[in-house]
Amino acid sequence: MLYGRTMATHRPRFEPADPAFADRVRADFAMQAAMSAFGIAIVEIGSGWVEFEFAPPPGLTQQDGFVHAGVVATALDSACGYAAMSLTSPQARVLTSGYKVDLLRPATGDHFVARGWVVKPGRKFTVSSADLLRSDGKAVAIMTGTIVQLSALS
Repeated sequence: MLYGRTMATHRPRFEPADPAFADRVRADFAMQAAMSAFGIAIVEIGSGWVEFEFAPPPGLTQQDGFVHAGVVATALDSACGYAAMSLTSPQARVLTSGYKVDLLRPATGDHFVARGWVVKPGRKFTVSSADLLRSDGKAVAIMTGTIVQLSALS
């Protein structure tokens, strides 16, 4: 349960290519300094979905005091990407090739939850979605992302 809402619709059922996907996702996430700088932490990982807690530190706001849209987009981008990564083979890497974000209301508050889930997996491209919720359960932003799998970064 998340703020009184069920997560069932955001927890798809996919067969993972790697039984150790959760450890691999956590290790990869830990290498991203931006995640800790922005106050983003992994809460749960499943096959085809992730959930982050997001407690932005002071200084990540825009001129009106709301969490900056770029920071919101960063959280959603990572949620989309790590949801996709949870379905890849151990050797694969993922990168975002494109996304669309809709900001639904100001990002006010000091605690958020970002949820990412795979909509359609693919061998090369995966479509993922993500949302960012305030502590009152209201959606702040939603994203649809296209994630590309790379067998080796070049």
